[in-house]
Amino acid sequence: MDNTTSIILSRMITASRTVDVIANNIANVATPGYEATHLESAAWIDRMRGVTAPPGGSKLSYTQAVGTWRDARPGPVHQTGNPLDLALPGGGYFTVATANGPRLTRDGRFGLLPNGTIANASGDALLDPGGQPITVPPQSGTLTIAADGTISTAQGIIGQVGVVTVPDPQTLKASGGNLFQTTVPPVPSATPGIVQGALEGSNVQPIVEITKMIEASQNFRMIAQFVTAERARDQSAISKILGATTS
Repeated sequence: MDNTTSIILSRMITASRTVDVIANNIANVATPGYEATHLESAAWIDRMRGVTAPPGGSKLSYTQAVGTWRDARPGPVHQTGNPLDLALPGGGYFTVATANGPRLTRDGRFGLLPNGTIANASGDALLDPGGQPITVPPQSGTLTIAADGTISTAQGIIGQVGVVTVPDPQTLKASGGNLFQTTVPPVPSATPGIVQGALEGSNVQPIVEITKMIEASQNFRMIAQFVTAERARDQSAISKILGATTS
């Protein structure tokens, strides 16, 4: 593979990855608490040491996808009236217990399991500040959840929703199902600011993402056309060289 094709293919791979990231954002426009991700790309310079410099210089610049970064800004809050829908407009994360261990989420759609445990749609229990599942006693009646997470019924306080913060949200690793895994111990939030009966929407900006998708798709097609043209040029050159050597 020649240098030109290698460079263009590196840009094509990055462009394809860009389309994938944007498509995932668009697919999660309606996912509560979803945080948009964006691709970070950079140039990788091959300084061509120990070889004769090609025409144009002794450096080759490739494009590579360095990774993605997460937009941690809160999304818009919408009232739902469901007492177990919870929003965190001030930031932070809920903690749920999964089969693979505790995970963080901003998706505040919760409900009651048959045994009274507050859990998300996957059955993962919502945890209190001490890392324990929260269970609502039978026939507790209406639940009231204060801004600090305190859960009360007509009989009194029955528990508290745990909310944590992460020093650097970019260290969070997506764990599927709008959940995150962290390698750094989260810190209990001093001011959770929970809003009961509401959900935080995705912070994806649909118009912006669709515009970026159009641009990224056009860029990918342009690069693909260039690769096709370069392949045709190579084949033509090879044919002419072979024709000249056999004549």
